[in-house]
Amino acid sequence: MRARDLDKQQRIKKAMVSIILRDGINGASIAKIAKEAEVSPATIYVYYSNKEEMLSEVFREYSSQSYSYLMNRIQPGMSGEALIESLVRGYFAYTVDNEEVFSFVEQCSRCPSISSSVSEEECCCDIFGLIHEYQQRGVIRSCSDINLASVLFAPVKFLAMNCSKEAEPELSELVELLQHMLLL
Repeated sequence: MRARDLDKQQRIKKAMVSIILRDGINGASIAKIAKEAEVSPATIYVYYSNKEEMLSEVFREYSSQSYSYLMNRIQPGMSGEALIESLVRGYFAYTVDNEEVFSFVEQCSRCPSISSSVSEEECCCDIFGLIHEYQQRGVIRSCSDINLASVLFAPVKFLAMNCSKEAEPELSELVELLQHMLLL
């Protein structure tokens, strides 16, 4: 078995994302990905058993990447207001700054065979755990994780997809709306 090369693996991931965004999931083949990544098709099989495994693995990695980014922005002992602001502004910044990865994750999340390999709750369990602590302390309103994700992250996705990077007035307004809605 050939040794793995992180640079090649990154090129393969980048090529896969690019092709899926351009040609769709069904339009992405191992041959196309290999050609765009400038590797042989056999090289892809060093990293992944097949296209479906590759899609699921990269989808899982990129899905959890944004939530890891958010957790790194959280400071111990933040107020509820600061927590919500950090999550909203962080998710917006990540989404805008990583537009291709975000679009790839969005497209894959609409494909049941891929999205079933990972759930949003699984990816952002650290964030939910943190929010549960705030709920137990009586700072954040209790609600299900699915409703929490819908209320907290869906509006940020919408704003990021429909506004430029300079969406400060809308972003500030969204932060205030979510704080009002979620804080006790």
